[in-house]
Amino acid sequence: MQRIILILLLTFAIHLPAQIRKELQRLETKFQQGSINEMADRIASIKANNEDERAFISHYSAMLKKDKAEALSLHQRVAERYPKTFYGQKSLLEAAIIHSLDRNFTEAQSMLRKINAPQLPQRMYWLAIAAYGMDDYSSAIANAENYLRLSPEGLHAENAMHLICDAYLMQKKYQSALTSLEKITRIKDYDQQYYLYRKGYIQEQNGHTSDALATYQESYELDRYSQIAFLVEDRIFTMRSHRPSLDISFLYPYSPLEIAAEDSLQSTSPIQSQVVETPPVPVKPIDQEAPIRILTKPQTGIFLQSGRFSVESNAERLSKSIRHLNIPAIYYEEQHQGKKTWVVIAGPFDNKSDSNQARDTLSKNEINSFVVQY
Repeated sequence: MQRIILILLLTFAIHLPAQIRKELQRLETKFQQGSINEMADRIASIKANNEDERAFISHYSAMLKKDKAEALSLHQRVAERYPKTFYGQKSLLEAAIIHSLDRNFTEAQSMLRKINAPQLPQRMYWLAIAAYGMDDYSSAIANAENYLRLSPEGLHAENAMHLICDAYLMQKKYQSALTSLEKITRIKDYDQQYYLYRKGYIQEQNGHTSDALATYQESYELDRYSQIAFLVEDRIFTMRSHRPSLDISFLYPYSPLEIAAEDSLQSTSPIQSQVVETPPVPVKPIDQEAPIRILTKPQTGIFLQSGRFSVESNAERLSKSIRHLNIPAIYYEEQHQGKKTWVVIAGPFDNKSDSNQARDTLSKNEINSFVVQY
């Protein structure tokens, strides 16, 4: 009996796309490659030859809609009119995804359970998302694992593994979370920095502070200026608030670091920075009377971003250190992920050549920076 079912499924998988003529298949490929305008120009003039093609045209008409509510309405209509066609099922999936992203998990789950096309294994991934959103962590794990079995190298494979890890974390099953996370390293071109950040977080939650700090440092040093690096920084400061003795000097090796601490904690002593004297960089003369802090980031100009700090005094100190090198520097306040930070920039420079010379000078003084142009 199982063999008969498998044969029927394979037959369905082979013949379903064949109902769409090659002209439409080529147009679909272009859409998937990003040629949205070409699809939009041609979709209205195409005349369908059968129900499958009508479903195709209706599905991609919905995909081209920019308004979410309008797209959802059209996808639901396609799914109702052509429920047995492949593109009717695809519209059902798209409608379920929209509901999931809007956190309407019950509605999304109901739609996803109606999908039976074997070419759409991603339905299992979105079932996992819905289950996780409803705090059903066992079902979330089961559905994510089913997705990985059906599509081990699929588009959502890495996210599915992170979801499994999250589900175990929510149940405080730290070893299972870590074991699940390690499987991500088998994926080609996985996000190593994010993987290390998550590994450090599991270690932190499990009470292994020293291991967590080492893993966070490894993640942070892969790219100090990425979004993940700022997440790492937040976790490290959280650990530091509970254990003031933690050595976190690797965060800002180019600037003395002050740690914001609770009143009950003893703050660290400031360390005097050592500046390597180098020949002046050929930039505009520095106005020593100019404010070192500006209200907003500049609108134009070439600058070197030299640091982002959680403590304003660190930004002020680094700006002064850069000015001591005969390079203009300022800092400004900026919200980052809902938190207040202070960004240090050197400049402005007249051209890239001047900014590169200044960057070399900063580097010799152990001040990392990168070019930004507003």
